[in-house]
Amino acid sequence: MSLHRAQCCLLVLLVSTLSFPQSKPPTIDPTYGFPVPKLNTEAVKLPPDADWVWTRETKDNQTVWFRKSFELTDAPAHATLYATADNYFDAYVNGHEVGKTEKGKDTDYLWAQVHHYDVGQYLQKGTNVIAIIGTNDSSAAGILARLEIDGKPVLFTDYNWRQMETQPPADWMLPTYSDAGWTGALRIASVGGDPWGSKLQGWPVEVRAAAPYLQHLSLRPVLFSGITKPGDIRALRWLDTNGTLRITNLQGEGDWGVVVDFGKELTGRVQINAEFAVQLQIGTGESSSEAIVRPWTTTTVDISPDKPGYSTYTACRYAALIFPASEKKVNIKVSYDHLYYPVEYKGSFDCSDPLLTKIWYTGAYTAHSCMQQDIWDAPKRDRMRWMGDLHVSGEVINNVFADKFLMEHTLSLLRSDAQGGKPFTELPNDHVNDIPGYSCAWVCGLADFYRHVGDQDYINQQHDALISLLEYFRAELDDSGFFANKKGKWPFVDWAPEFDKDTPQARAATHFFFVKALREASFLLKSMGDTANADKYNAWADELTKTAQAHFGSGASTFSDRRQDNSMAIYSGVATPEQTSAIWNAVLNPKSPAWNIMATPYYNNYVIYAMSMSGHTQEALDFVRSYWGGMIHDGATTFWEGYDPSWEKDNFHAHLQADDGTGYFVSLCHGWSAGSTNFLTERILGVRPTAVGFATCDIAPELCGLKWASGVVPTPHGDIKVSVKQRTNGVLLSVVLPDGVKARVAGHEHGASFSITLPN
Repeated sequence: MSLHRAQCCLLVLLVSTLSFPQSKPPTIDPTYGFPVPKLNTEAVKLPPDADWVWTRETKDNQTVWFRKSFELTDAPAHATLYATADNYFDAYVNGHEVGKTEKGKDTDYLWAQVHHYDVGQYLQKGTNVIAIIGTNDSSAAGILARLEIDGKPVLFTDYNWRQMETQPPADWMLPTYSDAGWTGALRIASVGGDPWGSKLQGWPVEVRAAAPYLQHLSLRPVLFSGITKPGDIRALRWLDTNGTLRITNLQGEGDWGVVVDFGKELTGRVQINAEFAVQLQIGTGESSSEAIVRPWTTTTVDISPDKPGYSTYTACRYAALIFPASEKKVNIKVSYDHLYYPVEYKGSFDCSDPLLTKIWYTGAYTAHSCMQQDIWDAPKRDRMRWMGDLHVSGEVINNVFADKFLMEHTLSLLRSDAQGGKPFTELPNDHVNDIPGYSCAWVCGLADFYRHVGDQDYINQQHDALISLLEYFRAELDDSGFFANKKGKWPFVDWAPEFDKDTPQARAATHFFFVKALREASFLLKSMGDTANADKYNAWADELTKTAQAHFGSGASTFSDRRQDNSMAIYSGVATPEQTSAIWNAVLNPKSPAWNIMATPYYNNYVIYAMSMSGHTQEALDFVRSYWGGMIHDGATTFWEGYDPSWEKDNFHAHLQADDGTGYFVSLCHGWSAGSTNFLTERILGVRPTAVGFATCDIAPELCGLKWASGVVPTPHGDIKVSVKQRTNGVLLSVVLPDGVKARVAGHEHGASFSITLPN
């Protein structure tokens, strides 16, 4: 035996005796450790269908204008439009009124009957528009529509429809009208979703409820408090409960109620059982004040011993139960039907700072909560697939769950939505989610998934979809090659001044993101064996990097005075080393004025990565503690859609900001806010894949003052286990590598498990 071989064997023997301790995970996920059943994936083979859509906030006596433009290669002979609305609608095709419903007697369930109209005579070759005016009487609201040509579906209501809440110009329903300035519709539920699906009649295909691969878990509330009157948010007095409530009218007259606390954010619906008949109203909220003051969903139910009552499917932590004055005493059992995607926690993280460990698991639970029929931005609202959100939450899913099925399902749907039914060899109809930056996110998300999971067959299937999306982007550039938003889309970057509309800053950030997408596309194409296109798009990335530098001038040290675009410049590789240093000093340093202007948890994901990539992981980690840790300190059980530590703490939910608004509609569980979990795995533990399916990876831990950190990162070959401990003479790094994975550490490659000391 050679000396070298003997040393290697001794090294492996030493590593095999090392322990990688993990204390009990501080997760509140009620499904943690549950066995994962074999998934029923048949639902993904069924064709897509429509969504009920409305706006982000439902109001009584509210009218909303919806429109969707689309292209036809020929004028069809036969076409049918199916439509309904809660409560009433007026439908137009290319400006021609084709049908409507109106308020009248016995119209409480008018929405349950779907109407159909022959519209073939109104459709034309080229651009067409379906326009619907929806009017809501009270409570739930939504429109639902499906267009079939020659018996085949070609268009559905979904988030790609545009909406406006004020009276548009007279020509708004014509193909010549530009819907610039209109916002996307908000998905309320799938066609078969509550509260409408089970009652719908006249839909042309079978109405489907929740996906069969989702599981149910019954959970009880942990606390309850009386409400002196509906809408009163004065101090609540919490008492323990096991879910059984025997209560006498708290105020003697008038409507009265209680609020229950399930202890954590949950996805699903509230269930009420009663020994005697009782009527009540169930209001749900992610905060107690939301449930009491402005419930996200409100459901009136009549319950009997053999008939439980349910709220609408949603996400919440609290439920306000309001009883009419006629109900003097109630004896009910309250539970939560938790609907979740069954998945195993394959990854883990632990360290000497319990707050950081809690942050990791809170981000993981946030991402898990968004894994439903597909991967949504949030389980309360929008309950839709948004690629920007998935770029962040998808990386969490890769690092924590290594899930293939739902990731591939969602990535495929997002890309198909943009394609509009055309072959992927042709240019798509639109950007992913109608947002140029989200097209970039789709490419980057696909590459990250491939590095982690390595499904070669799936990636090969995306070849044409990848190339056609990149080529679609060419028409967005000006003569110099800089992103100019020439298609007039929504170049959304972040919910922050100058980044949520078409501005120079938003265009710059999108340009940088596209450079990153081209680099990632080159990696993907090379992995597919298409070296010609890989070289082509890498060269294009070089050109656009030069274009960016020229656009800002040769002497530019930073790209603006804001965090978002400068962070993307570093993240994408556009910034030079000199610019990266200047950006740190002038912008990313937390002491700079740039930090006085908000950024959402979504874009702060790119901010902390840019800080770390610029050599300031310590400062990034401090920000993770204060920002994501700040949400936990303020009561978060999942991470919020919008947050700033300086915002009002009293009745905090009413003061959160996102989506160009402030208030309870802001989600307290949003996938795009989970990025701190990735940061802790990839920049503190330091494990980052560099090739397909983790065939190779970098391990570059940075303890940043921690005494120790350990964790597990799942790969297709097995788990990578890492332990990092601070020693007086350096940092002791111990790694267990599965067969098939090679790790590069401090410039040296390791193909087996090892333990080494790194300099401080």
